[in-house]
Amino acid sequence: MGRRDELARIDALLTSTGEERPTILHVHGPGGVGKSALLRACQVLVSDRDRRCVLVDGADTSPTVPAFLEQLRRAAGADPAASIQDALGDGVLLIDHFEALEPLQAWWWHTFLPELPEESLVIVSGRRSAPPSWRRDPAWSELVEVMPLRNLPPDDARTLLHARGLPPGMDVSDIVRATHGHPLALTIAADRYVEGGGDTAPRALVDHPDAAARLIMSFVDEVAEPRQRDALHVSAHARRVDRALLREVLDLDDLVADELLAWLRERPYSESHADGLALHDVVRDALDRDLRWRDHEAFIDLHRRIRAVVVRRMKHAADAGTHQRAAHDLLHLHRTNRDAEDTLRFEDGLGAYTTRPVRPPDREAVIDLCRRVEGPVRGLAMDRWLSACPEGFTLIESASGDLAGCLATVRLDRPTDCVDDDPLVLRVRAELDALRPPEPGEVVLLQVAANGEHPERLGGASNEVAALSLRSWSAPGLGWVVLASTHEEVWEPVWSYIGFERLGGLTVADGSEVGIWGRDFRRSDFADWLDSLAPQEVAESADPLPADTTVALSHADFVDAVRQLLRDLHRTDRVIANPLMASHLARHRSGARSPVAPPGDVAAGLVEVVREALVHLTRDSHAANGVRALDRTFFRAAPSQERAAEVLGLPFSTYRRHLRQGVEDLTSLLWSWELHGPPRPDHPSPTANGQEVSSRRPVT
Repeated sequence: MGRRDELARIDALLTSTGEERPTILHVHGPGGVGKSALLRACQVLVSDRDRRCVLVDGADTSPTVPAFLEQLRRAAGADPAASIQDALGDGVLLIDHFEALEPLQAWWWHTFLPELPEESLVIVSGRRSAPPSWRRDPAWSELVEVMPLRNLPPDDARTLLHARGLPPGMDVSDIVRATHGHPLALTIAADRYVEGGGDTAPRALVDHPDAAARLIMSFVDEVAEPRQRDALHVSAHARRVDRALLREVLDLDDLVADELLAWLRERPYSESHADGLALHDVVRDALDRDLRWRDHEAFIDLHRRIRAVVVRRMKHAADAGTHQRAAHDLLHLHRTNRDAEDTLRFEDGLGAYTTRPVRPPDREAVIDLCRRVEGPVRGLAMDRWLSACPEGFTLIESASGDLAGCLATVRLDRPTDCVDDDPLVLRVRAELDALRPPEPGEVVLLQVAANGEHPERLGGASNEVAALSLRSWSAPGLGWVVLASTHEEVWEPVWSYIGFERLGGLTVADGSEVGIWGRDFRRSDFADWLDSLAPQEVAESADPLPADTTVALSHADFVDAVRQLLRDLHRTDRVIANPLMASHLARHRSGARSPVAPPGDVAAGLVEVVREALVHLTRDSHAANGVRALDRTFFRAAPSQERAAEVLGLPFSTYRRHLRQGVEDLTSLLWSWELHGPPRPDHPSPTANGQEVSSRRPVT
């Protein structure tokens, strides 16, 4: 089914004459892509042109000269002693499974082809592309044409599925996407549907382990060495593979890693790119699905190892280009999650676009794009943004160099006159002030992305927006990140998936609605957020990442809440009512991390963190007096402050001064922990009623 363009090219070769016509057409592609089906269609085409057609299958022929010539004469119906010229005449020779005849390469070029009649045409089909030496040889470079065979386009893929028995009105878009239009994968899915009586869900037709096994058998039949199989699985799971990735993930030395990479490059289902090696998409998916089903623990461990390398590369990237590649690698790890696949549109290709800063000559095109996507009013506002902070704009260009989209990032912690009176900026500031006002020195980002290719859906340009965001969101001191768009319904699935929450909306003068979403990275920093996404990467489907429901108090409110908590340490009902219950600090203890943890558990965890903070202060000799005052006032509380001063042997005024300093020290430490997270305890935590708060120095 399909292959109209390829058959049209072959038909043109059949009807053309003259010296410019190539003598050999070399068709190549991975297993199951339809090479044999194309040759069968060629037979019909040649017969329609009233020319003799001879088909030799290399898989059924011993790779020796006598065996090949015998098979050719038999297929041509010629006498066993006939010459090649007599057997073939001016006909067309089709050779399938050409890779099986590789031992005959020298004879093929230097003896067999020169003896063919000038009018003949040879079409060979195999998994491997023609060796570069063929194309470089002056004697043959003008006589050989190479035709790589790719997957079917969507319309042809749908036609094939319906021809194989799927009902005409059935929506097969999921199958087409999951198979990438690969003919064998489409055929396997259709056969499973028919065999199951039409009761199988479309996506399950592709995901079934037997489907993956059949595909793998058609691709990877030559693998015998376990280390090569491991390298294949790394290549199947990672977006791109290089020597360093193989070395680190499989724990190899450079020599072995180089050998494996060289072996991978020779596979007919691999492709070399500027940023590394990749497997054919159907081979990759089949291998990945098979490993997940066959050895789930190995699959999870492989993912963990690859992810660790990718995250480390992203963290230590020396430039924007290196970071962008690592970001693409990380986004790729979400592809086995069906929710992410539907959201991020992986079939549009990660890394197929380039990004660069805006230059003065780009201005008109960028603003035209913003007006077209975001509407005239917001487009005018972004024109003013571009004047105020051109460094915040990044262009996204397609492979052809066309403007595909842009990302505008405004720093709201840096006042700019022509931005601060923007209604969207004013609305965002109001929402943040109501939730948790940014602190001095905190980085606050407002981002608007314009997808010029497909404003109505996510795609390749929006994936570049995600990759760019992974760089800007790793900025030191990051607090709020706010995302806004007049196409909220398009962006909402990905914003929800990554744990952002809706902050509100804004109706602008032209009637368009702007959706406003945000996340407070001061409550859960970038590294924690990135870690929280890891389980979703290996889930076949998953609920969106929950929005961070903790409340980040202003510093003044935090101080008041700590003072109140100290007074209520031994009253669980009052601790539950404390504003710190909704803070990041309260979720530190493992028993209280779940968003549905009982209030009593959260309260106990909050009190435990405060006790840990007191223990931490005991390590500072300058805080000793304050620690003693805190201990006897709140933790092992005396009946009154006067009695506490007597127990400590201090004048009341001195005791009050020590207590005030202790509260300030403790509050300052807890505030630091709220912002950056408490350290892992390296000594026993205190327990209730009468036990010392430190194993290093008793508190008296």
